[in-house]
Amino acid sequence: MNTSERRFAIYIKLLDNQILNKNDLAHEYNVTPRAIQRDISQINLTFEDICLPYRIEYERNNFGYRMHSDQHILNTQEILVLIKILLASRALNRLELTNTVDGLLNLANSQIRDEVRPLIQNEIFNYTPLHHQQDLLDKIWTLSKYITQKKAIEIKYHRQHSEMVIRDVLPQALIFSEYYFYLVSYNPDYKDNSLYRIDRIEDYHVTGKIDLTYKDRFEEGKFRQKIQFMYPGKLIHLKFQFWGIVEAALDRIPTAKVVAHCDANGSLLSDHSSKQPQNGGSVIIEADTFGERGVIMWLLSQGQNVKVLAPESLVTNIKKEAQSILQQYE
Repeated sequence: MNTSERRFAIYIKLLDNQILNKNDLAHEYNVTPRAIQRDISQINLTFEDICLPYRIEYERNNFGYRMHSDQHILNTQEILVLIKILLASRALNRLELTNTVDGLLNLANSQIRDEVRPLIQNEIFNYTPLHHQQDLLDKIWTLSKYITQKKAIEIKYHRQHSEMVIRDVLPQALIFSEYYFYLVSYNPDYKDNSLYRIDRIEDYHVTGKIDLTYKDRFEEGKFRQKIQFMYPGKLIHLKFQFWGIVEAALDRIPTAKVVAHCDANGSLLSDHSSKQPQNGGSVIIEADTFGERGVIMWLLSQGQNVKVLAPESLVTNIKKEAQSILQQYE
């Protein structure tokens, strides 16, 4: 092994976060410890010359050299959490899921990989992707570039009941919610933003330019706070009485706030210190949300733990939906 090959081998060991003892390396490569010291110094000089954020440093407590970085490197906990979230999302087909998990694991050293794999192997073996089974990663990346480049596109889109439509839109944001990736796009025909599930976009290509005024700019952060189940619509101010787990309601609707506490008889309480209602009591929650359809789905899922107070149109629609559900069992 010549000098260049030896230095490359040392660099690979350092990338794997190994602690390298100078005397052990000298014995392994049949050179003097001074030669190994020169190798380490030269690797450090190379890092400086090409402005890489790495530095090989001697760790006295470990009796060896280890590579350090100014950049944050994913640790065991972070890699495990990312993979667990990815598995729970079910968003990717099995091939893309496997490749992505392997890519995350390859960012870590061999010790971390060995620690994480036993914690995820059963979930990977039993992984059940969504039924569409489509490759999404390339499509998501291409559409993301159209967003940053402000390019209008024509899409061929499968609607909910398999109807095929063609739309000219300006992509504005990509959002993940409830198992699916969505493209939020400005539609000049509707003069509003529409949601398109990415797996239902069959084809797309760049067209002309669609200009937006400043007031039409899309802010995905605020949008995500106010939309439920990715059903768009007009902004409404929601008010409801809630007997369930308050934290779950506040987490589900990011704009939700507790505005009052009630006792078991429904009378308002002056003490608002307790987050969770006590002894059969309830709370009054207010929130801003886009559209009624999505929030109706969540409210109905809470059963008798919720009573809608406003707006009146939502109260009426909740009653109609509940009556339709009852008719299914008659």
